[in-house]
Amino acid sequence: MGCAVREWAPSIDTHRRGPDEIVLRGLSICPGIGIGSIHVAGRDLFVEATDVVAEQVAAEQQRYTAAVGAAMGRLHEHVAIDHGDLAPEIKAILEIHQAILGDESLHDQVRKRIAADQKSAEWCLWQEASALLAQFSAMRDPYFEARGEDIRDMAHNLIGILSGTQEETGGPSGPKQVLVSRHLHSSDAILAHRSQGCGFASESRALMSHAAILLKGFCIPSVGGIKGLLDVAHEGDGIIVDGTTGVVVVRPSAATVEKFRIRKDAAESAPKTTDIVSCATADGTEIVLRANIENVEQVNLMLAHGLNGIGLFRTEFLVSAEGRMPTEEEQYKAYRKVIESAGDRAVVMRTFDIGGDKSMGLLSKCTGRNPSLGLRGIRRHLTYRPEELRTQLRAILRAALGANVEILIPMVTTAEDIAATKQHLAAARDELHNTGMTYSSDVVLGAMIETPAAAASVGGIFSEVDSVSVGTNDLLQYFMAADRDNESVIHYQDGTSPAFLWLMEHIIKQAREMGHESDVTVCGEVASDMRVVPHLLRMGYRCFSVSPVSATLFRDTCAEFSVDWGYIEKVGPGRC
Repeated sequence: MGCAVREWAPSIDTHRRGPDEIVLRGLSICPGIGIGSIHVAGRDLFVEATDVVAEQVAAEQQRYTAAVGAAMGRLHEHVAIDHGDLAPEIKAILEIHQAILGDESLHDQVRKRIAADQKSAEWCLWQEASALLAQFSAMRDPYFEARGEDIRDMAHNLIGILSGTQEETGGPSGPKQVLVSRHLHSSDAILAHRSQGCGFASESRALMSHAAILLKGFCIPSVGGIKGLLDVAHEGDGIIVDGTTGVVVVRPSAATVEKFRIRKDAAESAPKTTDIVSCATADGTEIVLRANIENVEQVNLMLAHGLNGIGLFRTEFLVSAEGRMPTEEEQYKAYRKVIESAGDRAVVMRTFDIGGDKSMGLLSKCTGRNPSLGLRGIRRHLTYRPEELRTQLRAILRAALGANVEILIPMVTTAEDIAATKQHLAAARDELHNTGMTYSSDVVLGAMIETPAAAASVGGIFSEVDSVSVGTNDLLQYFMAADRDNESVIHYQDGTSPAFLWLMEHIIKQAREMGHESDVTVCGEVASDMRVVPHLLRMGYRCFSVSPVSATLFRDTCAEFSVDWGYIEKVGPGRC
């Protein structure tokens, strides 16, 4: 028993190949330039309702069960053979896909629908998956939106197995392929990596999805949020993906290809070093440039791009997809490896930032109806899991012995949050002392400025901490009252907004009045937005933490400007 499964057809004639190049603009996912030919991946499917007679229901249910088993078997093989050496967060993503496939409640619903509606397994699966997708979309929560992409991905794979239309696992035939997609599916990102694809372009604006995380981890030049991409991009067409500027060129002319190839060759031929590469404005103002990293392996990226330490180490990678917390010893070993790999460079370790868009298994408990405004970050620790915080603090203190380490507190709202955290920090030190364990007594404490309340009271917060890090992703979201993953309000997520720039200037002015201007770091995507960086330099920000792959572009941007009495002049013709 089968089912008619049709690929989505664009609204224009797909056989027409216009001679003129088309330039499209989107949102950068991963910097770099990819030049190749298009491979359309992850096409949308239309599943038609095919009747199943009563005598065939049991067989149809068995066919579905067999497809689930086949998908699970392929996933195990995929993890064991193709991903044994991949970063922990990538393995965690694959664990999530495994958990979805192992969800018998979903499969039971599909089998029940086959019996009740007497329709094909493909159609019943798609109906159940569509219902889940609608529920997740209605929640307007970034975490569930990301899970929605995983559900969609799983459904597509299963329908492909059931209908026999699944793509060959080899995917594109060589390294000159650029994958083009409507959705950001993890399987498509993995396909691009396995086939050594040179770029990725998507219509999806889910830039916090697992696929986007994978693309950054794979260092594949990528652009998302490209409206109408699949209306003009066809299999085999030439394409250029500029993940640095967010530009995609479909059917580029020879002259355009040559221009981008020169830029690409220049970037790739730049000398590689593990030494710190200086960052300064044209008039010699020194800028401290550090790295945001997700896991131990990315320390090598920090070193390769010559960054001056780790400005934000996201420790959540140690938490399993199901929500199992690492032991103190597991944390100690991981943190010690990061610190030793960084050498004598500074390492800023953020405590577990769980909740909101980082819900993990059972750890999402007690987040409330709106997780982004509930118990996330330090709120969760102080209210719900103080023992978890104490364990992590002990592990960091032990690992920091003899090193330059700072502990960073996420989701701070008031100075009272910090005072309560300092009590746990003091208790952690006492516990280590009482058990005779060695630890660092020089670890400093910092706070994340991610809420408007914290931004408004930086002066009071500096009375409790040594430094602050402005988490621009969440600060922009909360200040503009616009979910950063809700495409309906994505236009409010603009770091160049006069109101947001006013807030950023308010923060640095408060720090300056407290004598802490040099103790403020800007991290998050705004720190990598070259439209915003000149404004921040003018205000007086001198320390930034960015994704390692954005380091070169950041240095080049700084070098184009001269800071003079708080005013930025563009070097050469033109003005900023």
